Amino acid sequence: MQTPEQVSFTIDFRGSILRVSEHQVGKNQVFRILFPDQRKPLVINLAKGYEGDKFWTSIPEGRQQEAEDIGAIVEQHLKTK
Repeated sequence: MQTPEQVSFTIDFRGSILRVSEHQVGKNQVFRILFPDQRKPLVINLAKGYEGDKFWTSIPEGRQQEAEDIGAIVEQHLKTK
């Protein structure tokens, strides 16, 4: 069984290898992204908009562009699992 500190998988993002771990928070699946540099970890999840469209968002808000860019790579990884 994995502990929260264990890495579920890695992804390549703009030439850097990021460590991604999956977590369950209530009924939501979230992903914690660890960067190789000094950036703070990023937590993202796939949210649903008012009209049912899905998009990646950061928790807490404020790192939306990173969430969208990295979320797309995470999604591709999950499809090939």
